[in-house]
Amino acid sequence: SLMRDRPNDTHRIQTERELGRRLGPDEIVDHVDTDKANNVRGNRRVMARGQHTKRHNNPGVRTLAKLKHALTMGQRREKRY
Repeated sequence: SLMRDRPNDTHRIQTERELGRRLGPDEIVDHVDTDKANNVRGNRRVMARGQHTKRHNNPGVRTLAKLKHALTMGQRREKRY
């Protein structure tokens, strides 16, 4: 079965179904736009764990991700009122 036990594996499950195989232990599903909730097909790509680590240790990518997260959180707070 391609199913996993952890609740936050939606992106892995979708990718495995599309590939027709389980992801290897060194394979990571990366979200291109850094939004973990955006699991549309074009926003996910399979990367080696080392590549993924390098991508997220890049200060530019990290800063962009933090900015997007801050904007998203601000929008969520606005919707509450």
